[in-house]
Amino acid sequence: MGVLDQFSLSGKVAIVTGSSRGFGRATAKGLCEAGASVVFTATTQAAAEKAAQEIGQMTGARTIGVKCLVQDPADVQNLFAKAVEAFGTVDILFNNAGIANIATDCVNLTPEQIRELMDVNVNGTIFCAQEAARIMIPKKKGSIINMCSMSAHIYNVPQKVTHYAASKGAVLSFTRTLACELAPHNVRVNCISPGYHMTEMALQWEDCHPIWMERVPMGRFGDPYELSGTVVYLASDASSYVTGAEIVVDGGYTLL
Repeated sequence: MGVLDQFSLSGKVAIVTGSSRGFGRATAKGLCEAGASVVFTATTQAAAEKAAQEIGQMTGARTIGVKCLVQDPADVQNLFAKAVEAFGTVDILFNNAGIANIATDCVNLTPEQIRELMDVNVNGTIFCAQEAARIMIPKKKGSIINMCSMSAHIYNVPQKVTHYAASKGAVLSFTRTLACELAPHNVRVNCISPGYHMTEMALQWEDCHPIWMERVPMGRFGDPYELSGTVVYLASDASSYVTGAEIVVDGGYTLL
């Protein structure tokens, strides 16, 4: 097998949670372009189907859309059942779905705001990984990719998102421990930590943009699609001996 062939996802089946927009949509497109059949999810069936149809038409890939609230175990079980029904198996999971619901001092956060964010960002990641592992362990092969963040390592400036940072720290720790647990089954678990990319989430804090850009050595926002190559790498045989890793894609932000 040539080196470029190792990146091919032909014949593989991927689930990308939260893939109707932003990082999820961009990386799902990249997986389609690499040859995978892709299951798109969103919080509504209409949004999931729309994204799946649009990217499917663009790339020629097989796609379906499934409504899934990742914090709901029943929804997650249904998602994986639909994927297996449509494509026969699941080879790749990109745990992308996540929220950043409010920016405020930690002492001002309500229990409801904390629970909402942790339920999606942490519990949702775990629930989806559980279902993926149940399919991948018997096959002795699979790739689980979790969406972390540079926020797991830094103090965000100027926005105050303590609970968000805590959730991503949890995802990082979960990635490393699950990687060890699943390694004997040849199921790899890795994570990606983006910096500031021009997504809908980043647009919530437009006033912060000049401050952020002062701290990015490359001097610009990332494009969500710039995460696609990293996702394809971690999903493919090109990373067959990589597990428990975190790849930071931040334009150099965390170097300073």
